[in-house]
Formats: sequence, C-alpha cells, structure tokens
Amino acid sequence: MDRADMIGLVDKMIDLIDRKTTHLASEIVYEPRTSYTSPDVLARERREIFGQGAHFLGLSANVPEPGSWRTIDIVDTPLLLRRDQHGAVRLFINSCRHRGVKVAEGFGTANRLSCPFHNWTYDLDGALVSVPESEGFDGLCRDEHGLVELPVAERYGMIFGSPVPGPPIDVEETLCGLGPELATWDFGSWKLYTEPHVHTYRGNWKFAWDTFCENYHFAFLHKKTLSDYLVGRRQLVDFFGPHVRMVSALTSIEEMRARPREDWDPGEHISLQYRLYPTVNFSVYPTKLEVHWIYPGSTPDEGWGVHAVYVSDDPVDDDARKALDDAIYFGCEIVVNGEDLWVTGQSLPGMKAPGAAPHVVFGRNEPVVQHFHRRFSDAICT
Repeated sequence: MDRADMIGLVDKMIDLIDRKTTHLASEIVYEPRTSYTSPDVLARERREIFGQGAHFLGLSANVPEPGSWRTIDIVDTPLLLRRDQHGAVRLFINSCRHRGVKVAEGFGTANRLSCPFHNWTYDLDGALVSVPESEGFDGLCRDEHGLVELPVAERYGMIFGSPVPGPPIDVEETLCGLGPELATWDFGSWKLYTEPHVHTYRGNWKFAWDTFCENYHFAFLHKKTLSDYLVGRRQLVDFFGPHVRMVSALTSIEEMRARPREDWDPGEHISLQYRLYPTVNFSVYPTKLEVHWIYPGSTPDEGWGVHAVYVSDDPVDDDARKALDDAIYFGCEIVVNGEDLWVTGQSLPGMKAPGAAPHVVFGRNEPVVQHFHRRFSDAICT
C-alpha cells in the first residue's frame, strides 16, 4: 500500500480516536448458541465452508523453486502443493492411488515423490511413473492413476487452492476487489521466515476466529500484554465481499500526529490486518507478515490453527534477528496461544451448560464478527 493510502487510513483512525468511537454495525445481533455447540452445524460447516471453494494456502515462498513441494491439510483433505519444472504451482490430493497413503509429509525439493507404503512414485506433474513389481498390476492404466489434481492459482505472490476438483480459480474474483491493494505489498518477493506450525485448542473454531475479528477485548483480555501497545475499542473496517480490512492504532500514533505530516511514518503506527474468508488472518507490518489460519476440529469442542511468518528481507544482523524472534514468540505464544486461544477454551463450559441462555450477543462495535457469522450461516443455509 502506498504512503498516500496509508496516510488516509491514519487520518480516519485518528478521527475515530478523537470522537471516542469505532466502526459500528447497524444493530445488535443475537447468535444462536447452537452455532457453537451443534454437531450437525459443524458437519455442514466442514463440508460447505472448508470442503470446497478457493482457500489461501500460503505465499509463493512456500514452494520457492521448481521441484519444491509442501504438504498442507484443510480439515478433511490432505494436500500436496508442488512447483513443476516450468515454475507453475500444482496442487494434488496427498493420497497414493494404490492404497491411499499420504505420498509425502512436510516439505522439500525433489523431482519425484514415492509413497512410503509400496514405493509407487509420482513426478512433478503428479503422473504415476513407477510401480514396483509391476507384473502384479498388469492392465493398470498408469495414465489414469496419477495423483488427483485440484484447482490452484498463483497471483500477487499468493497461492489459492481448492480441496475438491472443479473449475479453475479466478484470483481476482476470489479477492472481490482486494487484489490491487494486496499487489502493492509485492508478496512474491517475500520469504518464509518460520515454518507453519500448529496450535490446538479447546472450544469451537468460530469462537477462536471471533477473537481475531474485534479489538473490543484488547483493553481487558490483553491488558498485561497489548493494552500499552495498541489502542483498543477503536477500529477502522472496510469490506471487500466476504473479506475485511481492519485497522487498529498503536499507542505511538499520538507521538506521530504531533509531528509535521511530511514526517509521518504511518506503517509504524497502525496495525493493518486483512481477514480473508473463511478464516485467514493477515497481519501486515512494513517488513513482516504474520498469517494465522483457524480450522474446525472433528467435534464442536475442539479446533486447530496454523501460524506462519514471512519477511520482506532477512534480518540484517544477530540483534535484529533476536528482536524479530522475540516479537514473533510474544505474539504467537504469549498473546494468541496464551490469551486468545486460552479464552476460547474458557468459553466451552458455558457454551455447553444445559441451562445456558439460547444465544450469545454480537454488539454494534463488533461488525466484523457479525459479518463473518452471516457469511458462515449463508454458506450452510441456516
């Protein structure tokens, strides 16, 4: 995003702070408690929200060169992301066509991958190229037994894929007008700094996602960690179809606004975050991108998330690397894992209590939470 656009966001953020308000929805919303507790609702969510459509899989840096590959799971579907010999991304179901075992785990670089069970081997195009003791499979058409290929697209340094076969993915259509803004970050040149790692938690996945979608809680849940750093209860919101751009202010914005406008460095004083449908959180800083994915578990009482960090440039020295590592640990382990996901678990007993009230409340100051719950309900037709 260029400086003029960032300054525009800062001006709007300062206006909210001065007026002691935030982006407000038109009304309060009452969400049925069964949205968080019903196994039937969860089954439909896993199928209709996470079992189809275009999902953000990572930046181009996840598979940086021809032959590189990486495994990714989206709820019920194990995926294998590869970059072929021509530099194009390819996506397959990570399942051997012999007996269904995962062909690979983790990441690496190789022109061929072999199933650990019986060593059936596949090339960069997913074609079956080797079957040990092939006389036992006389009549098998290898051309029809390559890995199952899935739709995938790469644009703006971002990779989107679908967990089921279907039509090609149109990234512009998927991003609903947000693409040109994301393009300004030049994510295609960024590097993967920390490997994606998993956080598990107790509680419903939507409750975990809700915490990413408002800063009303910052002054309370994060009072010992973020309240001196970020301005809570003041949030700028813009909608792009199912996606959202959210802006919060760092407390240092007060120091910046006292200086001449030509000396402003807006990227250092606001927190710019994108929420990509269904559950991807982009936290963008001048040289760092933190991504959190939130996924449902197999029951309404559990879920899991993935966290990865990308950088525009490697740290210049050991001190800079330590500062970056400390910041990542603080945000990931102390704030998200220790507070946001902790409070998700704290919601579980009350959500399941037999005599609990029939609904929870989303205030007018929680417009993004309302937005996503409407989208989720529409997706499963409730």
